[in-house]
Amino acid sequence: MKYYYLTDESEKSLAPFFSKTVLSASFVSAVFLGVVLLMIWPRQPLSDFVLANEEPLAFFLVFTAALIISAYINLCCGCGDMIRRGYYIINYRTDMATFEKEIDFLRYGLIEFLWHTLILLLPFLPLLLLAASNSAASFTIFIAAVSILYAVSLFCRIFGFVVYLIWGRMNTLGYIVARAFLVAYLFGTIFLVPFINPINLLSLLSKSTYGVGYRFVFNMTVLTAIILLLISASHIMVKRHILKEETR
Repeated sequence: MKYYYLTDESEKSLAPFFSKTVLSASFVSAVFLGVVLLMIWPRQPLSDFVLANEEPLAFFLVFTAALIISAYINLCCGCGDMIRRGYYIINYRTDMATFEKEIDFLRYGLIEFLWHTLILLLPFLPLLLLAASNSAASFTIFIAAVSILYAVSLFCRIFGFVVYLIWGRMNTLGYIVARAFLVAYLFGTIFLVPFINPINLLSLLSKSTYGVGYRFVFNMTVLTAIILLLISASHIMVKRHILKEETR
């Protein structure tokens, strides 16, 4: 099987790994995250925070910024918003089915999403490591926080793909639904269902709150279950599209 998402930059791919649009978004995001880290970098030594019984905010703020950025980029990749639609978008009125929609999801799209979500996080890792070391976060806490970023990003990626399968790439309702979902999930759940909110979990990790391990396991279990449901839904919808095309 050819993995077109590695090189193809046409309308047939949702978000090619090395397309100019995706690479540009990744570079700008890393630069922005670096600026955030510089702005909040503490001017006093860590010992001052210990004496004052306070925690540096670098860990929480940088990881939260990375979470929001990564979630949004992956949502756009899943929806097909990263596609290069030609120089004159006004003359580009077709919505050609992508390889992700024409090839079995478990053998193509899912593999693409798993790898690409990880690759998009790689530029953030040095900055995240700096923020964690500045806040004296343990390696276990760091790995847990990175795992949250990856799981949430993959969740948004697959949700965006489901939106694409239902409404296509050029539908206003689909565009609104995807963005509304992101806002509701990242910010609305802080007040409505805080026990599944990833930002709230990052806050608990940054403070090493008692019982955070149980919250982490619970949150990741729920998120993994939802991801598996979305994977199943995506597989079924892609399969239906393939069968429909074969019977024409």
